[in-house]
Amino acid sequence: MIKKSSDIKLNVRPVCLGAEHLFYYEGPCRFGKGDALKPGYDRLANEQFHQVFLADLAACASDGINILPPFRAGRTDDWDNKEEIWTALAKDMHDTDLYIFYSSIAVDDLAVEFATRFRKPVMVSPASNFSVTTIAAAILAKIPGYPVYPECTWAGVSKTMDALRAKKVLANTRILCATRFGSPTSYSSIDSFNCYDAITNRFGTRFRFVNIHELIDQMSPARPEGNHTTPGRRTPNLTEEDMKEVKRLADEMQKDAKEVDVKREYLEKSLIAYVTVKKNLDLKDCNGFSVPCPDTCSTRRLNEEKFTFCMTHSLLMEQCIPSACEFDVDCVLSQQTLIAVSGMVPYIGNTSPLPFVDGRFMEMWGPTDEDRKRLLKDKNRENIYYMQHSVPNRCMRNPEKKGAYAIRHFAYDQGFGAVLRYDFNQDAGQQITLCRFSPDGSKMMIGSGDVIGGGAYELNNCNTHIFFHVHNQEDFFKKQALVGNHMALVYGDFSKELERLGGMLGVEIIKA
Repeated sequence: MIKKSSDIKLNVRPVCLGAEHLFYYEGPCRFGKGDALKPGYDRLANEQFHQVFLADLAACASDGINILPPFRAGRTDDWDNKEEIWTALAKDMHDTDLYIFYSSIAVDDLAVEFATRFRKPVMVSPASNFSVTTIAAAILAKIPGYPVYPECTWAGVSKTMDALRAKKVLANTRILCATRFGSPTSYSSIDSFNCYDAITNRFGTRFRFVNIHELIDQMSPARPEGNHTTPGRRTPNLTEEDMKEVKRLADEMQKDAKEVDVKREYLEKSLIAYVTVKKNLDLKDCNGFSVPCPDTCSTRRLNEEKFTFCMTHSLLMEQCIPSACEFDVDCVLSQQTLIAVSGMVPYIGNTSPLPFVDGRFMEMWGPTDEDRKRLLKDKNRENIYYMQHSVPNRCMRNPEKKGAYAIRHFAYDQGFGAVLRYDFNQDAGQQITLCRFSPDGSKMMIGSGDVIGGGAYELNNCNTHIFFHVHNQEDFFKKQALVGNHMALVYGDFSKELERLGGMLGVEIIKA
């Protein structure tokens, strides 16, 4: 099945600790007067504290957080530490991602012992007061680098839980890589991840592979003798039900599009590719996709079959399933990172500065003369960047609502390869956040800016531009050179969320 980012929850187990005095007495470990000193009072008081703790935790949990039933434990003033506590806590440990303790003096050591026994991520309720720093320092002294996350407010707890959920999303990401050659990079995307094992070790992300010829063979009905590349083997070839879905999608997209500049047969061929890829994602339990464009193009099979994968990337992205052209699995994981922290739908593309030198813009590939004339009027023209690729989608502004779009074609001469077009001019002034990992996964660049407008909406081929301001073009460019070309982009400001996640992942943050 395809497990989207939104399907992945962080399972949080509250642990309510408390101490109970068995006798009447006063002193350094006992405060109060009257009924507060009587046996049994502590049990009632602890329960009140725990109920407030559980209510506060529930109130700060976002939709991606699953609060599990609480576990109650503690000790008496006999300073007991019963093994049955640890046996009971360990029972459901495989289903729990984070333990958050309510603690206080006389039981703080139990939280520390939990860490040394089980090595699971730990937080402490901000209402535990001094226990937050006490427990964090004690754990880190015993186990340097331990995943303990001290926060002094419930807002901080909420942000940390969301970041831990995003980390879990990356660990549960499985990218389907349609390969032609054995290299981890394409001939056009040499700045992608250079070692898949290193990425798995760092993030938990895994990679599944399908040969590009096998994938394309599946885009036609099955033959009795089997596909050419896998003779006699049962394969998930195009079915009658698949073709019904293709035609339904084609009807819907043509009906809702503002303009359609591609033949119906070519639209259907690109949608066949999308349906086939999605079937493979489902069968291989993957939730991300990439395919090498020029490597596949040079087989001539795209030309023979009259389709491109552009529409596949667009339609997957608008469902928050990360997908990137040019075998850029780095960009797939960068998309997934943005999806995990924002819930927004990404866009990707070649990302480049548009330098303004000696009163004019440099001749960069992409922007048209009309674009340049319009951008000359921009008061901040020294800090313009742009992104381009033919994979925009209809849900970038709102994941729940499709915006206006056009459908055009990729191949100039033959007119095949249906692609979406989105007019970024309607989004002028919108904030954006950009992200990309370095090829070795050790760095994450976080960029921010605001939309100026768009370009190439009316053009065919690998087009559709978004122009945006960055804080400092030269600084952005120097930092981008550490991570690579394609960047993922979402609407909104999620820089702080990415920084928090990056700290948990142990990557170097490069902010521009």
